[in-house]
Amino acid sequence: MPKRSRAGPKSEVMRVSFRASVKFERILGVMRKTYEASDSKGGLCVPYIVMCAAALEAILNDALLEHASSKWGYEHKDYANSLMSMSFRSKLDSLAPLLTSHQYRFDKNHWVYQRLGALITERNRLVHPKPQEHDVPITRGQHPVYGGAPHYPIFPAEYFELADDLTLGAGKKYSPQEYHEAIEKFDKWFLRRLPDRISKVALLVSNAKV
Repeated sequence: MPKRSRAGPKSEVMRVSFRASVKFERILGVMRKTYEASDSKGGLCVPYIVMCAAALEAILNDALLEHASSKWGYEHKDYANSLMSMSFRSKLDSLAPLLTSHQYRFDKNHWVYQRLGALITERNRLVHPKPQEHDVPITRGQHPVYGGAPHYPIFPAEYFELADDLTLGAGKKYSPQEYHEAIEKFDKWFLRRLPDRISKVALLVSNAKV
């Protein structure tokens, strides 16, 4: 007699989606602990700031995608792709009008918005690096080894500090932790208060007030 085959559980595939912002926020938590515990903060300043910017863009992209999905349902992909193809700053500036049906926009004088705007500027400079030029005072003297006429340029300590600086000039306006704080407040004070507590978001101003 032929043996009966036992049918096992059927295998199937389910498409799942992970919010990029959640993972980036976890990465930032690791970056903060590593940065604050490090004795070489200069070498961690640039990656911490770049990761802050990546986290912010992930937050914006997730919010834009969810907006497109709620507005257009299953046909949202083209709309979402158009929104996410905007420039980084345009994504930030467009988010409040889109999520509040154009009733509100961000208050550009609010400290959170100003830090996020500065973060975008800093990120653009860091990921498209160019040679940096600095004017440093010098004196002339004899060559330290060969002697001779006093025409050899002698550089001050400032020159060697610039040469050793691994921050690339980043973190002068705001520290990485200050950028990180602004991202956390943006999430807490804006995204988590939509839509029920929109009137309590100090980060917003009415579009009626021109």
